[in-house]
Amino acid sequence: MHRSASLAPAASAALLFTLARPALGQQQPPPAPAVPTLPRIEPYVPQEAEEPPARAGDAMDTRLTWTLGDDDLLHDTGQAQPLSPNLGVGDRKQYRLFYDNLNSRFSGRENLTHLALYKRMPGFIERLDTEASLVLRIDLAALSRNNNNVNQAFYDAGTFIRAFYHIGGGAEGKTGVGVTLWPIDTDRFRLGYLYEISWGGTNASANQSIFPRIIGAAPGAKVQLDADRFSVYAGFKIASLTQVQEVLTPGTSETREIPIAQTNYGFLLGGEADLHPHVHVDLGAGYFQQGRFDWPDVAGDPVYTYGASARIVAHARDEPIPQSVDFVLYRNDPDKPQILFKPETYAPGKTTWAVSLEATNLFQNLKDFESAGATTHQPARAGALQAVVKSGVARASVTGVYRDLPFVLRNQPSFIPFQTIPKTAQTSTADELFFALAADYHLASARLTPGLGVGVQFPAAFRTMSIDAMSAVIARTAVVREQGNVSILPFNASATPIFQARASLKWDVSEILSAVAWAQYVRDNNGTFMERDPSEGTVALRTFVNPDFFGLGTSFQARF
Repeated sequence: MHRSASLAPAASAALLFTLARPALGQQQPPPAPAVPTLPRIEPYVPQEAEEPPARAGDAMDTRLTWTLGDDDLLHDTGQAQPLSPNLGVGDRKQYRLFYDNLNSRFSGRENLTHLALYKRMPGFIERLDTEASLVLRIDLAALSRNNNNVNQAFYDAGTFIRAFYHIGGGAEGKTGVGVTLWPIDTDRFRLGYLYEISWGGTNASANQSIFPRIIGAAPGAKVQLDADRFSVYAGFKIASLTQVQEVLTPGTSETREIPIAQTNYGFLLGGEADLHPHVHVDLGAGYFQQGRFDWPDVAGDPVYTYGASARIVAHARDEPIPQSVDFVLYRNDPDKPQILFKPETYAPGKTTWAVSLEATNLFQNLKDFESAGATTHQPARAGALQAVVKSGVARASVTGVYRDLPFVLRNQPSFIPFQTIPKTAQTSTADELFFALAADYHLASARLTPGLGVGVQFPAAFRTMSIDAMSAVIARTAVVREQGNVSILPFNASATPIFQARASLKWDVSEILSAVAWAQYVRDNNGTFMERDPSEGTVALRTFVNPDFFGLGTSFQARF
């Protein structure tokens, strides 16, 4: 019973199949019309998100530094300027010696990062590439001061728009014409090559703006032709400067002078070429308007600076030409990561070298100190000689930098702002000159790099002489370290050379983290302070500070 019951469905199916099959040779009836059916609903499968229209991605050029130390163990706080607190955590200006990081505006111990919103896309025109990058620098140290100065903590760091038309063999080539637009600021677009003696910048907060009394930032643009062995460029900057302007008094025919924000321009052009596999040359020139004079006898006359810079570099074959990271456009491209702080690599048995010579000559139209109602051109000059050699795990460098007094004060401009330096028998000037030697040796097995650096500087100075009621000659010297940093020496004292030295030990913990310990010594007999005359009691006398400064420090730094 159970067996036949189980076979019943199979037998019924076989019978139906036999009855439905047409006989051999019998014509089949036409097929029935298709019955419309509902479309099949496919099961939902989550799709991967498309690439966003722009890449905010990771922050780039991030530097996080923890520094512990004391730059001056030999003086009590308040005896010397700048003030040196006791042992503490944080960077100090005195940690930076005059030969440190000559090719950057930064000391290397900052806490900052850059947020780069970057996008690169091919253009609708064949062989055209387009890119744009919004770059915001965040200075964490400035933010932590809680002084409500947001402009010191958040500011533009080279936001740009760029289009590049390839004229070479392929779209990936580097030959073509590029147009770069800086909608916010053009501080990265400068003349000169070693950052320490570059000019034409717009960073007013660091006294490095070619536009005195600038209001806000200075946007601009550049057009550049890149060929296989040379490139040429031309560009401009626009800045608003505070200057006095004559305007009509409303409702009258009288004029009056009021300060307004007037547009001023700067123009730059230059180029570079590889003359030989071992020889590279650069040349640049510029002209910058700097407002108008306020002095009554030359009121309304234009202030301007123009000049040129040149550099020649002899280098080992296939070695990159030195360039400041502060001149580079920031690109947060995931396909071509921009590695700004690549760890130093050492190749035993390989020797590389580079020697560069750079010179800059400027002329500034200023009020003539010697002649009333006249202006004249004051020259300002600078130069640098650098030699670097790296052989296996050892490195050494020699640097010499020259700046005359007008160049040190080029952005002020001059010792007396907007006037030439007096050239009388009672005045004299001294130019700045320094030499530095640095060397280090890498111990690969321990990942340690001991280093030593020494330098001597002859500071720029301005000296005046007069005769007192007793017919005695009185001389006064002002040592000018930089714009806004002037030391006035006691009567009849002259500027003396400054000696600085540092010994350091670096430990590479990983590709992004390193630790450095150092000891530094400075002998500077150009520092002074005011004290009361012990014999009189009410007269303040300028006295020298103990010239010896000794400091210790250690830092841990992550760069990525």
